[in-house]
Amino acid sequence: MPNKNLQAFTKLSQKYVRRFTNYTKNQKAFSLFLMVFAFALVAFPLVKIAPVLISKNGQPTMADASDAQSIYLLGKTYFKSMLIIFSSLIFLLGWNMNIRFKGFIVNFLGFRESEPMLNFAFLWVIASVFMGILDTLGMLPEVTGQITLARGGKVMLILLLIGLVLSFIEVWKGASKNSQKTKILNIVDDEAPSKRGDGKRVLQHLFDDEDLEG
Repeated sequence: MPNKNLQAFTKLSQKYVRRFTNYTKNQKAFSLFLMVFAFALVAFPLVKIAPVLISKNGQPTMADASDAQSIYLLGKTYFKSMLIIFSSLIFLLGWNMNIRFKGFIVNFLGFRESEPMLNFAFLWVIASVFMGILDTLGMLPEVTGQITLARGGKVMLILLLIGLVLSFIEVWKGASKNSQKTKILNIVDDEAPSKRGDGKRVLQHLFDDEDLEG
């Protein structure tokens, strides 16, 4: 039984490795970003809370760093935010790394050519959720200085910024290509009426000659 499971895992791994090697350079970079970002969201704490200790004279003092409590994104504290972030991330992983899922979305929603824009849009949704969390954390130091963004949260934000930059670059490249195509189509459309007009003038001239001969 363990051998069968190992063989199945090996076969599945080889399948995804072959698929990954067929990706373009930009697709490889974005897929690696998604995997690293997903790992960071699960493995690193988002918020650090240090308890406040009251000294004998009644003054609050800072607790040791070892006594600080870490809050992860996978928990009840940020449950609603977690649902939005991970549902968006799962969609991005499926859209960029699973052919069947991508085919289902294409058939169901009917779009295909806006892949960079879709990646950027879902990352922007994730960024919007993080902005709400950061705004709340930014307000807390006015009340207490013990609740701060953990190092893991900073890593998540840096990775998210990298992903937004990568996806925005792809959107910019796609927009430039579409702009060139639009210019070509406009040139063709501008030339077409003149050719049709020339043909009409030739036919009109022929009919005018026939009338004169008649």
